[in-house]
Amino acid sequence: MKHSPTYFFLIAFTIVLIACKVKAASNRNWVYDYESVLDSSQRERLANLYIGHERKTTNEIVLITTPTYENDTSILFYSVNKFRQLGIGKKNINNGVLIVYSGANRQVRITNGYGTERFLTDEISARIIDSLMIPHFKKGEVFEGLWNGSNAIVNFLERPENKIK
Repeated sequence: MKHSPTYFFLIAFTIVLIACKVKAASNRNWVYDYESVLDSSQRERLANLYIGHERKTTNEIVLITTPTYENDTSILFYSVNKFRQLGIGKKNINNGVLIVYSGANRQVRITNGYGTERFLTDEISARIIDSLMIPHFKKGEVFEGLWNGSNAIVNFLERPENKIK
């Protein structure tokens, strides 16, 4: 059976596309610690939690700590702009979550993609922040607050009834 050069080109092109997609997924940054409030083992622990969650659900969770909101006027605008800029979540599913913590501004926010917010509502996010994160932040336990909040998000989104399609 004879195959044309075009056939081989298409196969090679497909292989390259798949390899690039796999490489891009593995290059995702999960934790951006611009405020330098986490040590390397804490960043790694959070990243591993987010990576494991993505493998189970395809949802993407990213954490940013920041002392400023750059050109934005609030944590809301900063988080929405960073969410879009980083492309968090899978296209057409919109299953991303961004946690933004600013110790300098004494604020934390959970921003969800449209697919995620059907389950992880603003009300649930506020409860996670108020009950699991802020009590630790008030004691100076930044990692513990971020870890507890992240775990609550992961556990909530991994419930079968909260599967994002």
